[in-house]
Amino acid sequence: MAPKKACLITFGCQMNEYDSGRLADLLTAAGWTMTDSRDTADFIFFNTCSIREKAAQRLLNHVEQVRSLKKKKPGLIIGVGGCVAEQEGEKLLTDAPWLDLVVGPQHLPTIPDLLEKLTAKTETGRAATGSGRRPAWSRENLAELGRDDGSRTEAGGLIGFVTIMQGCNNYCTYCVVPYLRGPELSRGAGDIIDEVKRLIDNGVKDLTLLGQNVNSYGLGQSGEPTFPELLEKVAATGIERLRFTTSHPKDFPPELVRLFGSLGPLCEGLHLPVQSGSDKVLKDMRRVYTRDSYLRLVDDLRTQCPGLSLTTDIIVGFPGETEKDFEDTVSLLDTVGYDAMFSFKYSDRPQTRSAAFENKVPEEEKGRRLTYLQTRQKDITLAKNAAHVGQVLEVLVERESDRYENQLTGRARNFKLIHFDGSPELIGRTVPVRVEEAWGASLRGVRAEK
Repeated sequence: MAPKKACLITFGCQMNEYDSGRLADLLTAAGWTMTDSRDTADFIFFNTCSIREKAAQRLLNHVEQVRSLKKKKPGLIIGVGGCVAEQEGEKLLTDAPWLDLVVGPQHLPTIPDLLEKLTAKTETGRAATGSGRRPAWSRENLAELGRDDGSRTEAGGLIGFVTIMQGCNNYCTYCVVPYLRGPELSRGAGDIIDEVKRLIDNGVKDLTLLGQNVNSYGLGQSGEPTFPELLEKVAATGIERLRFTTSHPKDFPPELVRLFGSLGPLCEGLHLPVQSGSDKVLKDMRRVYTRDSYLRLVDDLRTQCPGLSLTTDIIVGFPGETEKDFEDTVSLLDTVGYDAMFSFKYSDRPQTRSAAFENKVPEEEKGRRLTYLQTRQKDITLAKNAAHVGQVLEVLVERESDRYENQLTGRARNFKLIHFDGSPELIGRTVPVRVEEAWGASLRGVRAEK
C-alpha cells in the first residue's frame, strides 16, 4: 500500500512554523509522506494563528475551499490546529461540518494517533482535542497524549529550531497567547542540550531557541539554569551559530546583554519587540517598560555589540492612540534604526482586555498610519543594508538561489540574506562574501578571499 500523503498549511508566527515542522516529523515517522498538493493529499491540516482580525472567518474561508475535495475523495481528512483551534474549539466543527479534526497547539503529538483511529474506520469519524485546560473529547473518547518537546530543521538540515519553553505569563492587554498556550513552562536543560547535540550530529549549524518569552526561561523552576546560563551551555556543545526568539524587553538582564559580542556562537542579530514608542500606549498595553528604558537597553546592547542587527514588532492604532502617540512611535523607529520591522494594525481579539477599551482608532486611520510607518521603515532598511556594501560577511550557504541562475543563497551571522555566484558544492559551508550591492530585502556579493 502506498504511503498516505499529508499537506500542512501554516499561518502566523515562527512558533506555528516550528509546530508544523515538528508535525511533519511526527507524521513521517508514522509512515506518512509530505506533499504540497492539496489535490493529492489524504490529510489536509491548517495550522492557524489568531493574532490577526477575523482569523476564524478567514480560516473557514480556506477550509471551504478544500470542501469540494471531500466529494472527490471521501476518505480525505481535514483538520485544524493552532491558536484558532484552541480559541474556537468544538464550534469549528459546528461551523464547518466537513471538518474531521480540531487540535490545540499543545496537543499536536496526538495527531498521528488520531489519524490512525480515523483512517481505520470505514465511515468518517470526527475528533477534537484542546489544551490542558479543556478536556479532550472525540467520538472514540481519545485520551490526551502529552506535550511536544521536539525539534525541527530547515535548509536541508543546516538550520535547526528547538523549543525551550511554552506559554506566557505577561498578559499584555492585546494578546491572546497566555489564554491559548497557557502559562510559562520551561523544558529541562538536560533535555534541551541532548536535543541540540543530536541536531549537531545530524548537520545543523545554525540553531534558534524558541519560546514566547525565552528571557524568562527557568524562572520559578528549581534546579534549572537562567536563560543566560542556558545559552552558555548550548554554546558549549560546539554549535556554529546560535540565536533565540522572542525576547521581552522587560526581562533582559545585564548578564544577557554581556553575552552579545562575547559568547562566540551567539549571532549579532536580535528580535526585540517594542510594539509602540509612546509611554502612554505602552502602559495601556501593559508592556511594563518605558520608551526610555527600551532605548537604554538598545544602547547597552550596541555598546556591547556595535554590529548588532535589530528587528522589532510594532502595533499601530491601539485603542486611544493619538497622533502624538503615533509620532512617538515614528521617532523611535528613526532613533533605533531597525534593520527590519514586523508591523500590524491593532484588532480586537477575544478574551483580551483591550477588546473592551474605548476610543478605538478608525480603520482608515489605522491603515494610513501603518502605510506611513512601513514606508519609513523601507527607507531605513535599505540604508542599513547599503552600509554593508564593501564589507566581507561570513555566509552560511543554504541553497541554490530560487531566482538567480548559477547563484547561491545564504545568511550572514546578522541574518542578512545574501546572493552570490558559486557552485553547489559550497552548500553547507561558511564562506566569506564581499557585499557589492544592497537591495530592500537582501544583499548581493562575490566570494572573497580570507
